[in-house]
Amino acid sequence: MGENRRYERYARPVDPEIEEEASALRTIAGLLEGGTALIPDRQLAARIAAIFRATAAELSGGRPVPLQVRRTVRRAADAARGLLDPRRRTGGSG
Repeated sequence: MGENRRYERYARPVDPEIEEEASALRTIAGLLEGGTALIPDRQLAARIAAIFRATAAELSGGRPVPLQVRRTVRRAADAARGLLDPRRRTGGSG
């Protein structure tokens, strides 16, 4: 009782690869919300994190995310992840 069946009827089973993508989006969102020099404006960081979390929720729920939106979110998350990676700042050759 009390479950929201409206969304469940659109849900599909999620494979492990998609769940890993959703988990990565949640992790990056958490890093952005925690405050970073990458996005010093906390309000902007929270809004970007909300986009990542919303996309992760859709993916985890087995609901489709339009391809262009998914690619854009993935690229933004990859860019943020790369810029937040401490190995990048501590002496990599790239």
